[in-house]
Amino acid sequence: MDPDEKISLEHERLRHHRRIRRLKKWLKYLPRKATLHRHPILKYFASSIRKRSYLWSFRTPEVIPALYSGWVLTMLPVMSCQIFLACIAAIIFRANIMILVALQFVSTPFTVPFLWYLDYKVGHFILQLFDMDSWSIVQEVFIHAGHYAHHFGKVGTMGQKVFRWFITTSVGGTILGLICGAISSSLYRRVYSSKHSPKPVAPSNVEKSPLP
Repeated sequence: MDPDEKISLEHERLRHHRRIRRLKKWLKYLPRKATLHRHPILKYFASSIRKRSYLWSFRTPEVIPALYSGWVLTMLPVMSCQIFLACIAAIIFRANIMILVALQFVSTPFTVPFLWYLDYKVGHFILQLFDMDSWSIVQEVFIHAGHYAHHFGKVGTMGQKVFRWFITTSVGGTILGLICGAISSSLYRRVYSSKHSPKPVAPSNVEKSPLP
């Protein structure tokens, strides 16, 4: 083998090992079958989660719903209970739980102010586009809630602001999450299809003898 080719193969091997080490470094923060009992939240559902093989599958039917639901969840203003909701979403949508949980690390205490501000702006634009008001949505919910409607007057001005912010931010977060899910799903399908596409067969140089 040519010395230059040997050096190239050695560099490729080192790059491959670096990628594996980097991947393992990230994976140690994600739920795995062997470490579920040590997770502060998922340990309570460990036996149920281990029985569902689709939660650990990286096939397209399990990855695509994980990308969509994971992005939507990480964009919503539910930071304190994201991992718990990710577990429920993975079971409901039969999605990969590792991807769902991994996407929740996008919304950290450092990124949340920017994400929620962007969510609010997008949500406000969408509601204005359809001539809707977030507080009118809250009113409709209380009115149709029946016997809970008498609590409506106790909300107060601060409560109204909180409800308005939450609904507007949730609308924007859902829209942005679906957009991010569509982009990441498209990229995944492209990478997955390129890896699993059949390799072209080189044409044979041997000429077939003509039939007599």
